[in-house]
Amino acid sequence: MRIKKTVWTFFMLIMAATLVLIINSRVQLTSEVVVGGADSVFVKTNTLTDPMAEYENSSKASLEKYADLEFPAITITEWQYVLINKDTPIKSYAPSVRQFGSDGPYVDKRIIDSLSALIAAAKEAGFEPYISVGYRSYADQQQLFNEKASELSQNGAYTYEEAQQIAAEIVAKPGTSDHQTGLAVDILDKEYEVLDYSKMDSKFFDWLDANCAQFGFIKRYPSNKKSVTGWDEPWHYRYVGKEVAEFIMKNGMCLEEFAAHYK
Repeated sequence: MRIKKTVWTFFMLIMAATLVLIINSRVQLTSEVVVGGADSVFVKTNTLTDPMAEYENSSKASLEKYADLEFPAITITEWQYVLINKDTPIKSYAPSVRQFGSDGPYVDKRIIDSLSALIAAAKEAGFEPYISVGYRSYADQQQLFNEKASELSQNGAYTYEEAQQIAAEIVAKPGTSDHQTGLAVDILDKEYEVLDYSKMDSKFFDWLDANCAQFGFIKRYPSNKKSVTGWDEPWHYRYVGKEVAEFIMKNGMCLEEFAAHYK
């Protein structure tokens, strides 16, 4: 009788340990999935982490290094400086857009000339730029987010709530995407199914970073500013006007750091 009791106790301990392992694996949500930035997927990982965590924990003390700079005398509420991110979501904003070229994406019609000049200069420099993404409406961003969540939950590996958590690491939630301004474009050296910056033409992006400001554009999500912006998308460029673009790029800032000065 004592032996049977001992065996039963041992069996129950094994079952309890197994249950704990199963629950822990579900809570951690670890799986090999393709994750990326605010717009598109670009890297595989088996350790899911929230890309906004660094953003939420970033210290405003990092802005102190710009305190001695002479910032441009601008009105931060003008259209070209609109800031959309997790802290400043936007819903009703809908710019007047126009298609870029004959088969390009739609963008705010006020940046057509500047974007055309940038692309023309890149081609003259010997590159073949490809604009993959432009304006997205709130509804477009909502659909993109829902599709990604549905895709992740369809095989039953995650509940829909868990899938939404993971989707937020891949696609910006509606109302928080810079593409909703109509002022942002993803500029690539060619068309890609999966974005991987390490495999792109580094000379092309070196040229863009050195020359985009003279056409009014900045690199919106540089890798070294992820702790401030929440995203790492070095192919994402944003129009802010020539004066501000030159100031931001010259001083190695991001749009969040620039806008914080005017609060």
